[in-house]
Amino acid sequence: MRVSLPYPSGSLVHVTKFSASEDPITESGTWEQWVPGSPNNAGSLPVGYELRGVLMRPIRIGRCLEIYRTHRNGVSADGNFRSTPIIGIVADTMVETFNSIYQITKVNVPFLDEEEP
Repeated sequence: MRVSLPYPSGSLVHVTKFSASEDPITESGTWEQWVPGSPNNAGSLPVGYELRGVLMRPIRIGRCLEIYRTHRNGVSADGNFRSTPIIGIVADTMVETFNSIYQITKVNVPFLDEEEP
């Protein structure tokens, strides 16, 4: 059983809420009701929510997904993102938290990903 994904801290990642967990603690919000950044939103993030940012710690079961967000749904929006704790690794690029299933992909930055000579 896998307990982590191979993305080190500092990786630039793109995260999409793929679906709600099978039995979420908090139901997903809807796009009609969701206001990005509002503390008054009911429920967890809507399915389809996307963010891009820097991974603050390795992705591992028992930890929250923590990202310094640079973009939210394609719009520049600096801030911190923190999920509920990860309860499973669903696939090579997917994790399940108490509320959500997220697809996570590393964003390659050519000049940062090259080995030094």
